[in-house]
Amino acid sequence: MTPEDVARQTKQIVITVGAAFGKTDRFRARGESLGLSHWPFYFGARAGVLGEVDAEVVTAACGFFSPDLVRDAWDTARAMVPLTSLVAADVAECTHWARTTYGDLPELDQLADLAEHAVEAAESTARPLFAAWRSLAVADDDPASRVALALLRLREHRGASHLIAIHEHGLTPLRAVLAGPGADKARANGWSGPWPSVPATDAVALAGAEQRTDELAAAPYAALTSVEREHYVRLLGQVHDAYGRGQCPEQA
Repeated sequence: MTPEDVARQTKQIVITVGAAFGKTDRFRARGESLGLSHWPFYFGARAGVLGEVDAEVVTAACGFFSPDLVRDAWDTARAMVPLTSLVAADVAECTHWARTTYGDLPELDQLADLAEHAVEAAESTARPLFAAWRSLAVADDDPASRVALALLRLREHRGASHLIAIHEHGLTPLRAVLAGPGADKARANGWSGPWPSVPATDAVALAGAEQRTDELAAAPYAALTSVEREHYVRLLGQVHDAYGRGQCPEQA
């Protein structure tokens, strides 16, 4: 199994499971308990690892959101809650969700070792959120928590890799959104029309960028042997299955 095989086979797991804790009612309630609505809590918790930076930095790091949305949310979060507290809340929700969703799976310690090895081997250039999350020390040795934080970091690595890839292919974040998910997703991310024209070549460029993203996201897995990669994919599949059972308990 090659690093590229791992990136392709685990893409949706990293994207979906790596952020699933942030879509729960518990996460929303945690933000509300701090006096924050969805977007201020989201950006404060996710990007708080960058420290007391201007909203322009957060916009650049997160990439696919309207600058106005980011500024309003970021400035609100900073004014109401210390960023360190928001990051701590994000970590607490991430690890709690992992323990309750897949904490009873076997071999989680092995999966954590493999995922953390990939995280440590990953290139951080042009990936500020990934670098900041990787440098954050978290005193939690629970295997499920370690897996969850590794997936969060790998998701940030992939997200930044996608920003790099769309830039390489001549797209802006907004044009990439419009060429892919479309105007509804653009609105959800805070953009408003009138929209720039989307030439047919943008869809071709986006397809190339997706392939390039897979290549960039594969690089960390070169640090694992072929046998370790197969083991990693198998164990991560078990995590994804546990997540699916949690989403559809009546089918479990």
